Amino acid sequence: MGIIEVKNLTKRFKDHIVLDNIDLDVPENKILGIIGINGSGKTTLLKTIIGFYKPNKGTILFRGKKISKVSKKMKREFGYMSQDSSFYTKLTVRENIHYFGTLYGLSHREVHENAREILQLVELEDVKNTLAQNLSGGMQRRLDLACSMIHRPKVLILDEPTEDLDPALRRDIVNVIKKINKQGTTIVITSHILEDVENLCDTIAILHDQKTMHIGSADDLRKLYGKQEEIHVEVASANYDRIIQFANLKEYEREENKLIVYTAEAEKTLHMILHIIENDKERLVYADIRKPSLTEVFKALTKKK
Repeated sequence: MGIIEVKNLTKRFKDHIVLDNIDLDVPENKILGIIGINGSGKTTLLKTIIGFYKPNKGTILFRGKKISKVSKKMKREFGYMSQDSSFYTKLTVRENIHYFGTLYGLSHREVHENAREILQLVELEDVKNTLAQNLSGGMQRRLDLACSMIHRPKVLILDEPTEDLDPALRRDIVNVIKKINKQGTTIVITSHILEDVENLCDTIAILHDQKTMHIGSADDLRKLYGKQEEIHVEVASANYDRIIQFANLKEYEREENKLIVYTAEAEKTLHMILHIIENDKERLVYADIRKPSLTEVFKALTKKK
């Protein structure tokens, strides 16, 4: 049983069904990632969980109680960061955080105490008196995070928090999210940047065809994919016919000048391949073992469906 339980949730807009009998448990103190193609209903699911949308069917429970019947005090246990910036550009960082604190009904003392801690957590202490419009893109995303956390929610819901950021800024946001989670905050995150999801999330749910298609860890999803490990090999001649023949390879593909082998016995197979290369006096450029990326797994699973 999770801190949030979604049971048989259906959400439609007029005649268009976006979510159809969704079941989902959000484990407490963990990070749950929700992935899916554009238009799969990720944002709709988040907004329904926080009560912004009412479900057409099904229930959403928070600590065993229906979200629709949870008191305002209990709703303060949620923080939400949307894809679009919610802060005010003409206010400073500190003014924005204090304003959002009042929206959550915090006292002046609570806002002041929480703001000091959160500014340090999201690493905005040095720019607290800077206008929001003058912040970099990465700092603006951190300000969004700070505004959604000023009331110290138990559950933080983040919709595409690393969207439109370069790799360095994405890494900064990912690290901040990890720090927030380590303090005991349950996090639900959507992202189309699957590298970030794999790096962050304990559990991943795939939304596809209006349903939760698969739920599990990245390794659980790899097992469903069926290609648990990859061997990447490159030899100078780029001639792999003898390797394929004598290693009796069943699943493989050639990509530019290298050979990619899919196997459940990577170390044993790689040892055999290296032995063949040595006997043929080929020059090895490189060889390594990799797990398939979450992007590969996602594409394969949704294609199968």
